[in-house]
Amino acid sequence: MRRPLHLGVLLILALGSNAVAVRADEPGMRAELLNGAVRVTLEGSYTGSHYTVERSDGPSAPSRLLGQRDALCTGDCYVVDPDALLGATYWYRFDVTSADGVMRSFGPVAVTIGGPAVGLRAATSPNPLRDRGTLRVTAALAAGDRAGNPGRATGLPGDVSLVDMTGRVVRTLWSGTLDRLTFEVPFSARDARGQALPPGLYFVVIRAGNHRSISRVAVIR
Repeated sequence: MRRPLHLGVLLILALGSNAVAVRADEPGMRAELLNGAVRVTLEGSYTGSHYTVERSDGPSAPSRLLGQRDALCTGDCYVVDPDALLGATYWYRFDVTSADGVMRSFGPVAVTIGGPAVGLRAATSPNPLRDRGTLRVTAALAAGDRAGNPGRATGLPGDVSLVDMTGRVVRTLWSGTLDRLTFEVPFSARDARGQALPPGLYFVVIRAGNHRSISRVAVIR
């Protein structure tokens, strides 16, 4: 059963200045950005306990499992939420079972993911690129910039292209919906026909709505 929130201990989000009040007799939660994903941590030490985290997209929406069920807590009980988007509000619940078998539920607590909307960016690894690598795309766009319901920060259609020095698109690397804060795209130094690209400087162009990002990648042989 979902319990009403009361004034008391504040839930502080490390990603911004948003705060949500939780019951004074319960520990808070904190959220922080970690390698492009949101990490949500239950405050306090629960070493030796096992815990399960669930998230829902609304107060009456069905919940889904995040991470591993009955994970062992070696200090902090936390979960990495790779689908969390800036500006969106999610409801998190931690079910913690102590070493003596006593289970407590914390939440669901409404968490609005805050932080600066830094736009689009991409990083190619390795760079220079000889043959195959990975393109890591970050789409830190504010909820209002996304298609659909801004309150839920739903995805925004976009694409990632490889462009040569003349401005010609030599290959579309990815197209779809930007529904994650960070994701990875397999990348090879080949054109749309599968032919190896000549050595030189190329550009990775990301487009999403009115946003565009350009980064450079060198191809060597």
